[in-house]
Amino acid sequence: MNEDRLTANVVKRLLDESAGQVPPHIQDRLKLAISKSVQLHAEKHGQHAKSRQANTGKIADLFQQFSEWFNRPALSMAVSALFIAGAVFGVAQFGLENYDARISETADLDAAILSDDLPPDAYLDPGFINYATELQKNNAIPAEDGIEQWMDSLPADFTTSI
Repeated sequence: MNEDRLTANVVKRLLDESAGQVPPHIQDRLKLAISKSVQLHAEKHGQHAKSRQANTGKIADLFQQFSEWFNRPALSMAVSALFIAGAVFGVAQFGLENYDARISETADLDAAILSDDLPPDAYLDPGFINYATELQKNNAIPAEDGIEQWMDSLPADFTTSI
């Protein structure tokens, strides 16, 4: 850090010395060029700023009024409370819909078990579960590309061992 400052000081000193050695007529031309470039820069950016102000002045005023109106503590708290209430309602509604779906699914499963030919105790037997799983693996319906082959392998009366 100190080396950078020393280098900057040396460069500044050398530039000051060389600027003092420039002839006066060149110094006058440089001053004139600098003043013209500053003037042109100011005019150019002044015109852009004026045109932007004319176009965006109304929008900026509208945003400023909205910001001032919305930046009230009571209104801000009310909007926050409304957002939180909406979020709680949405989460509760989602939970109730899932709960209803689970109850409906359980009721359908219970109805299928009770209307089946097998007694409900058979579903509790681990041997039956293993047998049903193996049976399902052996007689699985193939993907769409193999359905024709599976249909051809069926007996003429279309009975299966499922």
